[in-house]
Amino acid sequence: MTQFVVPILIGLPVAAAVAWWLYSGAKVKSQADKRQRAVLAALRFLTVLALCVMVAGITLKISHKQVQRPIVLVAQDNSSSIVANADSAWYRTDYIAEIDKLQQQLGGKFVVRPVVFSDKVAENELITFDGQTTNIAAVFDYVQTNFYGENIGALIIASDGIANQGADPLHKAGSFNKPIYTIALGDTLSHPDLSIDRIVANRTAFHHSRFPIMVCLKGEKVPAGNYQLSVAEGDKVLESRTVAINSDYVYQKELFYIDGADEGLHRYDVRIDVPENDANRQNNRRSVVVDVSDKVVNVLLLQNSWHPDVSAIAQVLSRNERYKLTIKNIADFDGRLADYSLLILHQLPSAQHKAQKIVEQAREAELPMLFIIGNQTDMKALGSIAPAVGIEQKRGGNEDAFPLLNADFQFFKIDFDATQTALFPPLNVPYGDYRTAPVGQVLFYQKIGAVGTQRPLIYFATTATQKIGVVAGEGLWRWRLADYASNGSHLVTDEIITKSIQYLCTNEKKDRFEVTVADVVPMHREVLFDAVLYNLSMEPVTTADVVLELTNPAGNRIKSAFQPTAAGYALNIGRKPAGLYRYTATATLGDEVLTRRGQFMVVEESAEMASLQANHSLLFQLADSHGGRMFLPDNIDGLADAIIGNSEITDSVIVTNELLRIIDLLPILLLALAFLSAEWFLRKFWGMD
Repeated sequence: MTQFVVPILIGLPVAAAVAWWLYSGAKVKSQADKRQRAVLAALRFLTVLALCVMVAGITLKISHKQVQRPIVLVAQDNSSSIVANADSAWYRTDYIAEIDKLQQQLGGKFVVRPVVFSDKVAENELITFDGQTTNIAAVFDYVQTNFYGENIGALIIASDGIANQGADPLHKAGSFNKPIYTIALGDTLSHPDLSIDRIVANRTAFHHSRFPIMVCLKGEKVPAGNYQLSVAEGDKVLESRTVAINSDYVYQKELFYIDGADEGLHRYDVRIDVPENDANRQNNRRSVVVDVSDKVVNVLLLQNSWHPDVSAIAQVLSRNERYKLTIKNIADFDGRLADYSLLILHQLPSAQHKAQKIVEQAREAELPMLFIIGNQTDMKALGSIAPAVGIEQKRGGNEDAFPLLNADFQFFKIDFDATQTALFPPLNVPYGDYRTAPVGQVLFYQKIGAVGTQRPLIYFATTATQKIGVVAGEGLWRWRLADYASNGSHLVTDEIITKSIQYLCTNEKKDRFEVTVADVVPMHREVLFDAVLYNLSMEPVTTADVVLELTNPAGNRIKSAFQPTAAGYALNIGRKPAGLYRYTATATLGDEVLTRRGQFMVVEESAEMASLQANHSLLFQLADSHGGRMFLPDNIDGLADAIIGNSEITDSVIVTNELLRIIDLLPILLLALAFLSAEWFLRKFWGMD
């Protein structure tokens, strides 16, 4: 209120002086009596005072209060293991009705947001119990991404606790600070079951060379006896052996050696005979796909000095027999670049090793290069010998940049999404100006703090004769650790490194048409194709006709047309039955026809059927550690009462302040005009000039 004092103190004498000056003269006294002059002077006094307050520049702070009701999230497990038991009919009918009733009961006091989850989380979808994997940890990622800053009252997770994908749910729930209630579904009883727990085999093998397949058997309450274990390809049994089971609980490994096969994708089916009382007959068979190739890709990595990132790359490539990695300090290398398919320069050029000669040799040999930049990299020298890298460092500074996945990336197919890399630690990158070549694409952009930028973090450029890849910072080894902590494996980082190297090594000098599709696709997923087409100047083209001819396992052919996108072409052919599919993609660009051929395998893969024993212990720990409780399906009414009766779940009040200038307030201006208009009207009414 003090801000009004000075304008009013100034306005009072000014308004009084104006009013007295206008209505104290002899002429006015002759036209109006004393009472009339007093009324008119008062109106003029109020008009001037209002104007003085308006022009004084006073700013008001107005507070607005908004009450937010608590949000109760109901996350329903939508995977097939929920109904893979004797109560399947009840779950599909009565249970769904109970969940609807629960949401109605809670809806009277809270905002209820139902979601379903299996391999991913989605809102506004029906409960169908057809998911083939369960990722409970994804629920917490979804809440963090979509409900950050909102008034979350409680989280309800209805599941059997069988988590077969993603990170440990207890670890993911650690940062969630709201009550968690769980509905324990499924059957916790142990039943007789002999299963193939997993198959261990290299993703790739060499043409006409033997390769191993390890089968891990798991048994519980299995009657002692001999069981037949076999490995087959199609209708042909490659090897069969008798496995002796001598105890109720067993876990043993059986090693098979498969004779060399022809080039291409091969699916090997492993099956174990089961006892008559086996409770789960869907986990006694599994398949593995092996890509047989006769080509070894030689990769040369030259380093300035040893670094954990070099070790990370070595670990990734050592798991893929298709690649042979040679690591050398640049000062010690005296070999021939012609013997390699890719040159990786780690933190080169540096202050000690300018690497100009080796880069020129690679350019002359049209050898693809991958630059991994770090604190030892001489950025000025790098810009002079490799302009396509396109980084101009400012003031020699570095900063941390988190990865931000580019959803429009088309150079190769990626099987992960942004949520799986969102928690990766930052890479230490040069601070400066970044540019990519006109023919290039960004796989990851840089996110500085919480702000996404258009500066590339991992990107690829294509010159007239070379492919160039750039990792604009160091710290890939931390990505592998974070990958394992968040996703339970190294699959995401291994894919980033392997597919980047695979793309760079692919010789496409005579083929400007790229088509990508996953080599192996589970039956429950859609088959997605991406394509990129370049003209003779290596510029992307999206106006050509691109057609796919697909040959299914029965030999039937189906044609489909690609649809143009911002970065190329895309085609979704939906879900397909299991088997080997071959395709021919044709692009017609003017009078020129470009063709690419390939194959992919669709496999029956259901992690849900591996084990049907519910894990209520996990659900109890989630609830108990977050101030909630675990309920059984026959007491869902008790769950509603517990949440409604939780006094800690309350409305939140959001107060926002708005600064408003008095001069912008229309009512005060209208009030001043009203005083002035009343004064004018009374003067005319009383016959005054």
